[in-house]
Amino acid sequence: MLPFILMTVLLLPLIVESKGHWSYENITIWSRDYGYCAGNLQSPIDLRFNRSYIDHCLKPMYFQQLSSHAQLSLSNHYVLKNVALGSKDYRVEQIHFHWGHSNDNVNGSEHLLEGRSYPLEMHVVTYSSWFSNIVEAMTNTRALAVVGVFFELSNEPNPFLQPIVNVLEHIRDKGKRVIVEEDFNLKALIGEKRMRRYYRYDGSLTTPPCYESVIWSVLQEPLQISSGQLQAFQNLHGEKSELMKNTYRTIQPLGSRKLFRSFASENIYDDEIKKQVSSKSHGQYLTVNMKISFVLMNLLMLIV
Repeated sequence: MLPFILMTVLLLPLIVESKGHWSYENITIWSRDYGYCAGNLQSPIDLRFNRSYIDHCLKPMYFQQLSSHAQLSLSNHYVLKNVALGSKDYRVEQIHFHWGHSNDNVNGSEHLLEGRSYPLEMHVVTYSSWFSNIVEAMTNTRALAVVGVFFELSNEPNPFLQPIVNVLEHIRDKGKRVIVEEDFNLKALIGEKRMRRYYRYDGSLTTPPCYESVIWSVLQEPLQISSGQLQAFQNLHGEKSELMKNTYRTIQPLGSRKLFRSFASENIYDDEIKKQVSSKSHGQYLTVNMKISFVLMNLLMLIV
């Protein structure tokens, strides 16, 4: 349960201040000033089950809270575990969001899932603890790890997201900061169970300078957000007091990269059903064995 300062990172999905000027209205010319934006490992991508490969080495990820109180921000108070085999922990640096237009409750996410867009996508940005800070890490291969989380519309508001939503109206204009007095729990918002099923690929930052140093893990199961909560994001203002809208990059080609997944069945509930069936079958197997043993024991008693 962490009180923290909601900083401009929620308004502008940047990790480091880029030299020059860029906007979501001139995405096609980003590569003129930022060469990496024309690279072969760019993000976001369309996540397709039939184009992915199951990787049994991908274990359930989870966030570990390092301290019970954060005075300034979310940074350095959570670490992301099980990013890769033999890897160091990844320290949470920030969270930010991407959304669409105030009149569009369909588009907004950066990644697509089976060609489908979601109205909001959250990114939990982390960096390898091999490095002292994120700026040092961001130019190194696989030194960043970002967890992407989709949000879908729901009739009910998401109570775990509400602490952030409550203060958005106080930072509608660019550059404003406000102290969040309410408790915010990242682990409770995402849920440990949801972090078992995710897509994994090597990619990039989705904004300039587009460094290709990111291990992407995009969760298959979305979180919920009400239309009112979504509207709070869509009402934020950027430069020139204009509404911030369509803050997402267009889909990039997968190219020669491989897309992996941590789960076997496309249906979220299939794996759980199989586990239940397996558990019941195992119980029946034990019961049969017990019956056979009992019969053998009775026969032995008769022989004696």
